[in-house]
Amino acid sequence: MGRTKTGKSFPKKAFADWRAEAIRQIKTQFHGEPIAVPCNVRIDYVAEDRRRRDFPAICDALWHALERAGVVADDTLLWPAQSSRSYDKAAPGVTITFLD
Repeated sequence: MGRTKTGKSFPKKAFADWRAEAIRQIKTQFHGEPIAVPCNVRIDYVAEDRRRRDFPAICDALWHALERAGVVADDTLLWPAQSSRSYDKAAPGVTITFLD
């Protein structure tokens, strides 16, 4: 996130572009009513490079994208219960599985 001189927060272009694409992809895969009850989630994260990653930030970005895409009514209903991480330069991505 960026911040203006007056203190207003805004998404940086790279994040805004990622979010728009993530929401587009989510909407093509999800057809149903938004989740409206607490739900445990499994995240299988595949990075395209070997840089260190901040897992809470990844969850935060994913939760916001899921809420904006209409998959969940409120992103506070989601809880990361299981996760995996790996590296594949040819096929990066994330698989999100709702466990409850």
